[in-house]
Amino acid sequence: MTETQTGNEAARPTLPSLFITGTDTGVGKTVLSALLGLIYQSAGLKTAYLKPVETGAVKGPDGLVPGDTRFVSDVLGLEESIDVLCPYRFEHPVSPHLAGRMGKKEFKPQVVQECFKYLEKFYDAVIVEGAGGLLVPLSEKYMVADLARDLGLPVVITARPGLGTINHTLLTIAAALQVELKVAGVVVNRYPEDPDPVVKDNPRAIAKLSGLPVLARVPELDGLDAGEPGRALLEKAALELNRLYRLDEALAKLV
Repeated sequence: MTETQTGNEAARPTLPSLFITGTDTGVGKTVLSALLGLIYQSAGLKTAYLKPVETGAVKGPDGLVPGDTRFVSDVLGLEESIDVLCPYRFEHPVSPHLAGRMGKKEFKPQVVQECFKYLEKFYDAVIVEGAGGLLVPLSEKYMVADLARDLGLPVVITARPGLGTINHTLLTIAAALQVELKVAGVVVNRYPEDPDPVVKDNPRAIAKLSGLPVLARVPELDGLDAGEPGRALLEKAALELNRLYRLDEALAKLV
């Protein structure tokens, strides 16, 4: 190894692979996964994305196209096979356990573990995005929380900003701790530019009641098109997010 290579390695931070979950479906886990992936890439890390299960995939000429996986894959410039990035894809937009039953395809945790191990070999970190919340069943007896535990990853919880989020977030934290997951913290997503008193107080209340950090408040990204992800828009948002909250430094402490 040359002196230059040694210097580059020393300057590159060590950041952990993460499991991104939510307090519910539709809270913005996919956008957060993309933003974190870009923050990791800007720190010099080769970063992969894994979506173990995606429902609501759209039929294409080459099979089912998982929208979330395609979105993040495009943003991060990944060229891996879709079978690695998203091993379980279902057309029906329902809970994974039901989608698997309807599609006559049984979820097997070891398949996801093999995909994760493969990506770990070739990337510095892997951002894994769950389906819905931690207690969403992937099969009749296996939950998203079980997968996060089996992968051994710290969990980042994506939460809504408004009324009800304290309860939903604390319940998610309780579910995580029950199966001994390490919770890195909470990210409040789609935080409005002009928050009302409830929205303004929610991050403080969540942090105080849970004892866990609210890592960041991510604003609504105007102009974001899930169909045609604009990398420039997301890169700018990721840089600003990291400037405000130093997510790279906070997450590096987990290693």
